[in-house]
Amino acid sequence: MMKETSNPPINAISVDVEDWLQSTIDPKLPLTDRFPSSTRAVLDAFASRDIRGTFFILGLVAEKAPELVREIHAAGHEVQSHGYGHELVYTISPEAFRQDLDRSKKLLEDLIGARVTGYRAPAFTITLDNLWALDVLVECGFEYDSSVFPLKTGRYGIDGAPWYPHRLKTPSGYELLEVPVASFRCVGRRLPIGGGGYFRLFPYAVIRGGLRQLNRAGHGATIYMHPYEYDPFEFRELGYPVSWKMRLHQSLGRRGFPGKIDRMLVDFRFGTMKDLIASLGEIPSHEHRVSNGR
Repeated sequence: MMKETSNPPINAISVDVEDWLQSTIDPKLPLTDRFPSSTRAVLDAFASRDIRGTFFILGLVAEKAPELVREIHAAGHEVQSHGYGHELVYTISPEAFRQDLDRSKKLLEDLIGARVTGYRAPAFTITLDNLWALDVLVECGFEYDSSVFPLKTGRYGIDGAPWYPHRLKTPSGYELLEVPVASFRCVGRRLPIGGGGYFRLFPYAVIRGGLRQLNRAGHGATIYMHPYEYDPFEFRELGYPVSWKMRLHQSLGRRGFPGKIDRMLVDFRFGTMKDLIASLGEIPSHEHRVSNGR
């Protein structure tokens, strides 16, 4: 039985700021005009609870809506990089990845007048097959990453990767702090509860139970979300052909999503990724097994 701590750990709430159509259907599509209003809905929800979070912002978003990036920063939130064009990292070359990182980092830093040192890959696409990306992150000046999903899924993830924050050794021997999104132990296996479709479809009682399990053991959890999950009418108004299967998969749970977030922000302590990192004591090290080099 786990011992409950007298001072609950700080958890991190993070937002991947992107446009659903461009990020999910085709990265070559232009961004729609929907993401600014849904992002502001997230900002309002956080403000109502006096919560500061981390916003991993796409470079294309920063180009299309620079005033939105400034609003996020002015509200006291942490601004970090989600890359420039939402290209899946394992589909591009190391040099293309470097250019994507540099472009996004410069855009954001110019807008907010502060350093950008954290990164989350589009769709968590740093896997065993492209661990070279970790080298490039360090070489581009990033200090922490939140891209390695600690479970294997059909599109991403690394089985056996640590589910807790840790310092990893990159293929070239650099050190990088990795902060994975939340998962918890249930019926003999780890299940993801950190965000996305898992968060939308799980009953809130399951999410609350998983976060309590982590916090009672002394671990802070990292939650992620997208602004479009605050936009339940997107598919009705999108005006772009989307298959019924994709429409069903991506729309399920959107109506109840804001309510789950609001309840979670009341039930648990939340802050930025930097708040979570600052609360950590001794951070363990881990070296991922490399299947393919650069």
